[in-house]
Amino acid sequence: MKELWTEEAKYRRWLQVELAVVEAQAELGYIPREAAQAIKERVQLNIARAKEIESQIGHDLLAFVRALEESVGPEGRYIHRGLTSYDIEDTALGLAFKESLAILIDDAIKLAGVLKRRAFEHKKTLMVGRTHGMHAEPITFGLKLLVWYDEMKRNIERLQAAQKLMSVGKISGSVGTYANVDPEVERRVCEKLGLTPARISNQIVQRDLHAQVLTTLAICAGTIEKIATEIRNLHRTEIAEVREGRPHGSSSMPHKQNPSTCETLTGLSRIVRMNALAALENQTIWHEQDLTRSSVERIIYPDSFLAMHYLFVRMTSVIEQLIINAERMRQNLELSRGTIFSQALLLRLIDKGMARAQAHELIGELAARAFAEQRDFKALVAQHPEIQRLLSPSELDELFNYEYHLKHVETIFARFAAD
Repeated sequence: MKELWTEEAKYRRWLQVELAVVEAQAELGYIPREAAQAIKERVQLNIARAKEIESQIGHDLLAFVRALEESVGPEGRYIHRGLTSYDIEDTALGLAFKESLAILIDDAIKLAGVLKRRAFEHKKTLMVGRTHGMHAEPITFGLKLLVWYDEMKRNIERLQAAQKLMSVGKISGSVGTYANVDPEVERRVCEKLGLTPARISNQIVQRDLHAQVLTTLAICAGTIEKIATEIRNLHRTEIAEVREGRPHGSSSMPHKQNPSTCETLTGLSRIVRMNALAALENQTIWHEQDLTRSSVERIIYPDSFLAMHYLFVRMTSVIEQLIINAERMRQNLELSRGTIFSQALLLRLIDKGMARAQAHELIGELAARAFAEQRDFKALVAQHPEIQRLLSPSELDELFNYEYHLKHVETIFARFAAD
């Protein structure tokens, strides 16, 4: 990914587009074929010379064109014929986005694969589900992983759609009217480069496209932060249900094992989101072109793609190496003293004829006693006369059983078996 966003890579893409234009114009008879052949044979990319010229004239693309013309000789005058800077820059940017998104799609597929594999590995690893940070009902760690996997599958689809959307180019001239360049040149250039011509452009490809790509990256980064935040919470000393395979220690406290990678990923996710906001701001320009977005794009595009690549790769490593403490998960289940079976009990009492409000209040009181007196909830339930009248000991055993909550886990996992 880094190689795609170097300055040299940018200049090479510019040259690739310029040469495609030369070839298309020669095919259509707008420039001599001999000139096109001379350009192809003699042209040299001299970034140092382009930079030298830029320091004199203050325009990077024009300096680039002049350096190319110098390297070719007289036939170099046909380079950039009828074009504006952003015919080259935006078409080259389309190539950069297409190639960068291909890498991210591959990254996302790898992360999704690891999430699915570990989800099936822990399909029956029992743990407590938490809502509002509080014990709710039993789940499995595999189900938690499967939720993340399903979200990553949607991210892959989003990235693929973004790649299709952004694989565009434009060779339409200064304000998009094709006054000095034939639309057929644009069609041929884009075909040669594997891009689609923009249906309409002014001096630039419209920035809603770029904004959509960066908001897609922001959603992907949000998924990474979501996973990282959950791992950080489960990593806490008081919970200790998972641990990063390579936790970072402390310079002063030898006992510490910190979830530092997930903390880093959380921070970088915020950068990607903020860059998406900048891309949304870049949609607005004056008339057919201005440069308010140009300086922003030089930062947010490489930074977002590089950060997203890092986020995917590092999270894949975290999930692969994640240590799951199934015994601690089981111990934590017991902290709620059986109250996590309250809904199953509530529904059975309703089925037996007790009013919902009465059953809800009764169970709530017994649960509060279990916590206050540090007693087993099931024992309190079994001793209550109204419940004794309605439910047999065997029925209580059925309700206070973890398998009650896991009976449809296989059904859920079966939905993903063919993915």
